Amino acid sequence: MTTITDNSDLQPDYLIKTTKGIAWVALSVILPFGIFSFVQGRNYLGVLAFVAVLICVLYLVSCRCGKCNRIYVSTIITPLIIISMTLITQKLGVIGAYWSIPAALSLYFLLSERIAWIANTIFIAIIIPVAWNVLDNALAYRFIAVLLGTSLFAAIAIREITRQQNILKQQAVMDTLTGLFNRALLQHSLVQAIEINNRTGEPMSLIMLDIDHFKKINDDLGHDVGDIVLKGIGKILKSLFRSSDMAFRIGGEEFLVLVYNANVQTTIEMAEKLRSEIEHHSLIADRTVTASIGVAGYQKDNNWEEWLKQSDENLYLAKSGGRNRVASGKQ
Repeated sequence: MTTITDNSDLQPDYLIKTTKGIAWVALSVILPFGIFSFVQGRNYLGVLAFVAVLICVLYLVSCRCGKCNRIYVSTIITPLIIISMTLITQKLGVIGAYWSIPAALSLYFLLSERIAWIANTIFIAIIIPVAWNVLDNALAYRFIAVLLGTSLFAAIAIREITRQQNILKQQAVMDTLTGLFNRALLQHSLVQAIEINNRTGEPMSLIMLDIDHFKKINDDLGHDVGDIVLKGIGKILKSLFRSSDMAFRIGGEEFLVLVYNANVQTTIEMAEKLRSEIEHHSLIADRTVTASIGVAGYQKDNNWEEWLKQSDENLYLAKSGGRNRVASGKQ
């Protein structure tokens, strides 16, 4: 079944928001500094300050356009940071060199983790020789140690924060009992499937499943046994469907599978196989567990709610028709 994975080409939302805050703070500090430098006749510093302002503005504009950390952020903003830090180190010596430390740190916020590693390696490879030429040996050693330590600590911190964020995101959309997706991701997934259909014509179908007489199982055998049944259904769904399909637990004993690239007839066959597997699977000793299933193919111009409602209505047909059967209505 489909799982939630980290996309290394995109930066997590919390890092984007953090960096936007840093960019606004930098603007409020660097812009007056740049103006003051020009007034004092220190044009070189003024130019570098306005380069930094430009970097902040470019980032904020890119985020406002919904393009944070896209290709041009890597190809324009990152080179600007590296070039400006190299120039300021050559011109100001130790003062300029130490500005490269927060610059190196900023790369982990501006870029995705993988690209930040690459950019930071390039930045360090460029800035260390420059600093070595303008600083005396003792100071150069200390600077290099601080720069490398800061970069390493930032990399470790971002890696762990990102990992924890991915775990939280996974938990937010997963049903802990069955290991399937929960309802939180349902609307987004259906809308996305409709967009794929509209763009490519790829058929999409839903399989909605309800365990027959589940309340009686809980009443007769207890909720612990009911949980065993739910877990068993989850395992069956994971084993029967493709990695591209998405299985959800959308209610107490209700499940739904979003089947990609499958028309109604193919999905009916898949649903019938699912129904038979549940019926013949020994989920509970000395008792047969069955399920009623409704199938609905996506129909043009329907929205996700109408599509979901159709699968629910077909499920009702299966239940009212005697249960332990598959119904698809008239599609």
